[in-house]
Amino acid sequence: MNKMTFSLVSVFFLVLGVSLSVSAAQTGDAVNFEFTGSFIVSTPCTVNNDDVMNIPFGNVGVKRVDGVEYMQSIPYVVDCHGAPDNSPLKLTVSGNATGFDPAAVVTSANGLGIEIQANGQPLQLNKALQTTLGALSTLQLTAVPVKDPAIELTEQAFTATATLTADYE
Repeated sequence: MNKMTFSLVSVFFLVLGVSLSVSAAQTGDAVNFEFTGSFIVSTPCTVNNDDVMNIPFGNVGVKRVDGVEYMQSIPYVVDCHGAPDNSPLKLTVSGNATGFDPAAVVTSANGLGIEIQANGQPLQLNKALQTTLGALSTLQLTAVPVKDPAIELTEQAFTATATLTADYE
């Protein structure tokens, strides 16, 4: 091999070595992300078409208030305007709770509350029940008179007010 060929081969390996060492110093790559989506305007849910629900208890015996007698179903319909059944939903009953039962709404009669239940279990007021829109078809709400054990009930008319709110994501 002549000197010139040897020099060219040496230069070739030198350039190759430099380029390999330069590429070996590279530690990563960059990739662009493209995000797509759609904005939607979600409409609020309506409960009973925004009509007031009246739950009449009729005549309640003051000595028979035990948290079971006089139970009334709360017929409600929630319409979330086309939201899918698997939409997470928060159902909240808001109102002033009695001092003796966090699931009972204060009434106008001293010592009497109206306990709200979801599928037979007390539903704490002002605390959201996590469910889905589709599960509402099997969620039964009821109201039942309950008594403060420290107070003797007296004969009188009574009223109570609570608000049922449904919010979906």
